[in-house]
Amino acid sequence: MSLFSAAHAQNSDIKMYVTTSGELELDQGWLTAMTNVGTMIDIPVPMYIIDHPRGLVIFDTGMSVNVVPDNGAEYWGPVSQAFIPTMTRDQGIDERLQQIGKSVSDVKYVIHSHFHLDHAGNIAMFPNATHIVRKAELKNAWWPEQFQRAAYVLDDYMETRNFNFIELTEDMDLFGDGAIELIDTKGHTQGHQSLIVRLPNTGTVILAADAAYMPENLQGTIPGIVWNVQEAMEAIERMKLIRDRENGEIWLGHSMEQFQTRRLLPEYYD
Repeated sequence: MSLFSAAHAQNSDIKMYVTTSGELELDQGWLTAMTNVGTMIDIPVPMYIIDHPRGLVIFDTGMSVNVVPDNGAEYWGPVSQAFIPTMTRDQGIDERLQQIGKSVSDVKYVIHSHFHLDHAGNIAMFPNATHIVRKAELKNAWWPEQFQRAAYVLDDYMETRNFNFIELTEDMDLFGDGAIELIDTKGHTQGHQSLIVRLPNTGTVILAADAAYMPENLQGTIPGIVWNVQEAMEAIERMKLIRDRENGEIWLGHSMEQFQTRRLLPEYYD
């Protein structure tokens, strides 16, 4: 672990749980532009629960439980033909919390990488939490550009207009101790953000979300779904610089190969 990480994550009570809200079957070309187009793959849909002494934090809420059972076509519409969900009810974020003795009412902060259908599907389960999202992302979710509309499911967040939102325009150290830092990684969408988690024993972990889906994206292959290619590639370089400076790791958004190496809930990282 780097000295930077040790200095900013001294509290040994921080725990990070890794879990998933199911899987998506899709053409790999969506994730690695012009590479392996036509190859169908299964990818995980990760969610993260961080138990910090100053509050329980969730990073992304996964696919909506409304796609269960086999209801993706009805709830998502035509986009479900390209992104085919597989999910069981016990993979919903509320059930995942119960599996570690927590409930949705225990959650203090919900951090959203962005509002796409596989990342913000269960936001409505957390009316009493504070939601942290980029201002640009919130605006685009409610009124997306024509070419982006399919990935936003308005029903996921229709009931959230009166929720408590922090609308970020810059990076944020959530608790002021360096343990949880939100960083701007726009490119995939106008307001995408990633999360740095600095743990006493594990060290620095950068949760990329959709700023980098696959190992190929870290090696120069453009992510397949991007709002702005230049911004997307700069976001990847930013994460790599932080990784190298702090001797950390980048945890990719949808790599099955990488995800299968993780300790999954109820086990945790500290």
